[in-house]
Amino acid sequence: MAFVLDAVGDRPDDAPNNQLFSLNNDSSTIAKPSSVEVRRKLRDAIFSFSDSTEGLAEYKKRLFELNGNTSPAQSHANVPKKHKLVKPLIPETSFEMKKDENAHSYRIKKQLQSEVQKALSKAVVTPDFEQLASVPPYEVSKRKLLRERKKEKDKTKGTGWFGMPATEMTDEVKNDLEIVQMRSVLDPKHFYKKNDLKVLPKYFQIGKVMDSPLDFYSNRLTKKERKKTLVDELLADAEFQQHNKKMYRSIMEEKQKTHYKSWRKTKNLKKKKNK
Repeated sequence: MAFVLDAVGDRPDDAPNNQLFSLNNDSSTIAKPSSVEVRRKLRDAIFSFSDSTEGLAEYKKRLFELNGNTSPAQSHANVPKKHKLVKPLIPETSFEMKKDENAHSYRIKKQLQSEVQKALSKAVVTPDFEQLASVPPYEVSKRKLLRERKKEKDKTKGTGWFGMPATEMTDEVKNDLEIVQMRSVLDPKHFYKKNDLKVLPKYFQIGKVMDSPLDFYSNRLTKKERKKTLVDELLADAEFQQHNKKMYRSIMEEKQKTHYKSWRKTKNLKKKKNK
């Protein structure tokens, strides 16, 4: 075999302070060049030596001594052994962008995160799998699938209504829905269509009207004026209260008139009978 060896390390030939050494076939002594000319000649020279393991070990030992180091066995013996901890290969589900990380790699990590979460959503073994009393069946029967699909279908109105959900009915929500059904009474000057349902609807959604930034402050409601329900808003409205009182008076007057007419009619009938 033929080698060109560098005592300092694996550096290029034109680097400074390169020291080339040669090992002869006959002896295991190492020759160190002293002049620049010899170094230039030895730089491209190839020295062959026997392929025995003993000669190679002796060469390594002498090479370490020239560099001022101990033998390779002693140098490795002094270094304490590091015990490597074996970590389980668990897929990461959350990624955070670091300072030295660019946006492209962060986008790739986010894409991987979504793929991992999608795969884990279909997993049979979940974190609470050990707490289950019995292992759930992997294959579900057709009848059970149909029942589950029907339950899921009843939760929304359908794609025609953009998946409008069946909201939970509470007392406050019930009062608001009743007021919406009687909306023609709230403002007599405004025309509303007739209700298509006589009962309260099952599928509905409650939204929030956001103030426009183009409106001035006087056109917006303050936090005190904002109410949780429609009933509270109507009770706090002075114009609505005044209109209600006016309507109440007119209704009571009509009732009194009808009562008086009926009373006069009954009185006249009694007079006729007595005659």
